[in-house]
Amino acid sequence: MKVTFILKGVTDTFYEGRGDAIVGLLNMSDAEKFAYLNKARHDFGFSMKIGTGQFRDAVELNQILREAPAFTFTLEPRRGYKLATFQITKA
Repeated sequence: MKVTFILKGVTDTFYEGRGDAIVGLLNMSDAEKFAYLNKARHDFGFSMKIGTGQFRDAVELNQILREAPAFTFTLEPRRGYKLATFQITKA
């Protein structure tokens, strides 16, 4: 299942971190990145797209997350924002 977050309006400190005070997104494991972005998307105003955007994709993702899934993360720069993509599969 492919899950995409559009990350905009954040600084490099969000990605890189700052010492022990701020843990950057790139310093987390892929599962931690997904959990963090999923929880913080309302606070930061990130948009999230699950699969093709249909309700059945959200239901399927929920079923996958109940087990111990495997996460693969990529971060791609775009014009004015970054695209964080997760490929989530059953382990």
